[in-house]
Amino acid sequence: MIDPKVELLKLKNLGPKTVPHLVEIGILSRNDLVAIGTEEVFRRIYFRYRDESRLSLNYLYALEGAIEDCDWRWISAERKLELKSFFSSIKQ
Repeated sequence: MIDPKVELLKLKNLGPKTVPHLVEIGILSRNDLVAIGTEEVFRRIYFRYRDESRLSLNYLYALEGAIEDCDWRWISAERKLELKSFFSSIKQ
């Protein structure tokens, strides 16, 4: 069996601090990320790790980039605005 951490580390924008968070909440592949979606994955991570980790807007962008298979800086301005609004709402 392939280690999910190894597979997740192959995705764009995901690094050694993000991947353990994903595995902990049951995200074991890109397919899991896509099926659950950026906002829900971030919501689960946020409520699990908010006291232990600094979860930023860039973390949210990184998840979106991993799902879209692009560098987070290439996410459209419109989508970034949606994610920023989501981020603001979850931090309240």
